[in-house]
Amino acid sequence: MTKDILTPDMTYIKLRGEKNFKQFFTGFIELLQSKFEQIEVHGNNCSYKYFNCGQIHHPHNPNWKAFQHLWDYCERTGYDFFEVRDLIVKRIGHKLTCECQLVDGGKERRRLELERTFGVDFGEPGNREVDVV
Repeated sequence: MTKDILTPDMTYIKLRGEKNFKQFFTGFIELLQSKFEQIEVHGNNCSYKYFNCGQIHHPHNPNWKAFQHLWDYCERTGYDFFEVRDLIVKRIGHKLTCECQLVDGGKERRRLELERTFGVDFGEPGNREVDVV
């Protein structure tokens, strides 16, 4: 059963607050984690997990539906899809090609790969073994 969809303005008004957005976004992330395949990588000194949609992100791929789960989740929760997508992009600070980028652990995965390659923790600024001066 779908709810009535709010207008883009009402969607923005309801989700601009931290509490409502966090509740919506947490539910969406949990949905993505249940829908996508979890990949486990085991290396010499580290191991990590991430989620992937399993499709090549290209518009000519007929099996790839970039924001299908967000569309369905917005219909269930009654929010405007396009406004929600714009709010998510604004909050995370970069454009998304596919919703799997929200749960792929890209930043952490890149940090671990750099650590494995160079033997140095490239963590957050101020918490690194070696910091850039």
